[in-house]
Amino acid sequence: GLRRDVPSLMTPEEEVLLVLPGVAGDFPNVLIATASRVMLAAVAGPLKRAKIKQEVLAAEVTGVAYRPGLFSRVKVTAASGREVKMVPHRRADAERFAREFDHLIRTGSLPS
Repeated sequence: GLRRDVPSLMTPEEEVLLVLPGVAGDFPNVLIATASRVMLAAVAGPLKRAKIKQEVLAAEVTGVAYRPGLFSRVKVTAASGREVKMVPHRRADAERFAREFDHLIRTGSLPS
């Protein structure tokens, strides 16, 4: 569903930099980072359209954190005080997303 649903949420010139799938279910969430914004979206499946649940402008992003454990969360913070939080599907994916997104915030580019 990601390949079908995510492009419908974006403008034609937007490029996906990082994606983190949320806990699997009927309408799973996905955290998407582009050069212009960070979105928390619900991937709807074949019968419903995907929708953006939360978003912040990339220029406002101040940090990313991953808290492992029973109630693990990935949290993206913005200068405005807004936060985008999500429960990741897999720990390894969440750790990679947080590490690479932190590098992107600090340096302006993804790690090579």
